Amino acid sequence: MRRDTVKIGEDRFVLAQGHDIESVKAATVAALRANGDLVNLVVYGNREVSVLVSPGVAVIFTSETVEADDFDTRDTGDLHTPFAAITDFEYM
Repeated sequence: MRRDTVKIGEDRFVLAQGHDIESVKAATVAALRANGDLVNLVVYGNREVSVLVSPGVAVIFTSETVEADDFDTRDTGDLHTPFAAITDFEYM
């Protein structure tokens, strides 16, 4: 399994399984070239987060391979079935 994370400024977002990190990268670059814009992310917990990305804000993308045991079967990226876990409170 693969876990993709985006850090924007001081905030860290773990993308939902199946959310295409390449499209997030492209949207982030487009936002920066436009001197700022919103980038939509589907994050762990099947929730959508809109982040304002603008020049001067550090954006870091990381990907790692994780064991299948670390995969939460609820994490499908389906916005119609959100869920919360103890670790989700960093987004609030």
